[in-house]
Amino acid sequence: MKRENTTQSTRFRVQVDDDLSQIETYAPKLLQAFLRDLNHAPDRHAVWALLEQLCSDLGQRYVLYGFGYKRSETAADYHSQSNLPKEWKGWIDTLPRLAEIDYGRRHAITKLTAFAVGVEFIELYRRAGLLDPKYEEIIRRASEIGWRSGLFIPLRSTLREERGGFTIGGDLSEPEFRDFIKEHGWTISMAGVQSHNIYLSMLLREEAERFDLTSRQLEFLKLSASGFEVKEIAFSWGVSVQYVTRIRRELCERFGVTSKMAVMAKAVRLDLLTEKDFEVSQAMSTSWS
Repeated sequence: MKRENTTQSTRFRVQVDDDLSQIETYAPKLLQAFLRDLNHAPDRHAVWALLEQLCSDLGQRYVLYGFGYKRSETAADYHSQSNLPKEWKGWIDTLPRLAEIDYGRRHAITKLTAFAVGVEFIELYRRAGLLDPKYEEIIRRASEIGWRSGLFIPLRSTLREERGGFTIGGDLSEPEFRDFIKEHGWTISMAGVQSHNIYLSMLLREEAERFDLTSRQLEFLKLSASGFEVKEIAFSWGVSVQYVTRIRRELCERFGVTSKMAVMAKAVRLDLLTEKDFEVSQAMSTSWS
């Protein structure tokens, strides 16, 4: 399918003029175009628009992208996008134990291999003992809206423990889908992984800009990460313990958490702290006593 050398989105339009040399053109042409457009995407909305366009270019009907990460020991954040019908999303949101019965979510936590989804592969699920009755209902109801087969790409960021998946699918039969994957599997896999990396970097930048920490707050994080206690920080700054305690409280409020571990974890996630700033085990056990 011929594709114009521009990003396909009503939100933005960028003319791409960075031609590839012969040594850079071993990827499928559709993937080349997608990655060049992705490199010029200005925000997360643009990344999602490109994924929707890729789904259309591949002749498929549905695209889903989502991931979650632990915000603390008892709370987690989730980000997701899909072009599924609203009524389908509404039904899915009412299901209890969805994270437990959805094999895709469990798979993304333990494995990094892509796998087929949909009613066309339901017997393979059953033979492998992976078919929870409620999950079977999800698969069968998906076929009613024209989603009979698809490819799930697990996504993971080991640094911050983001885990999720990217799926493209439609109404192909099993034989048709196997041929489709032989032709486009590389494109789908690379598009999912690279989009996830770009999307995460944009999300982190947005979060950091939203928090807009002061120099004192940043310095406090780095000293705490190095193992300094509140009294020691106060002494080094030549201020009262109450002043340092107030900074600690402000950080908790800005990050929307209540514990020292959650604040430090959030700071690492936002790239405000790196491995050079602290040994995690030491900081978690000695800071803020």
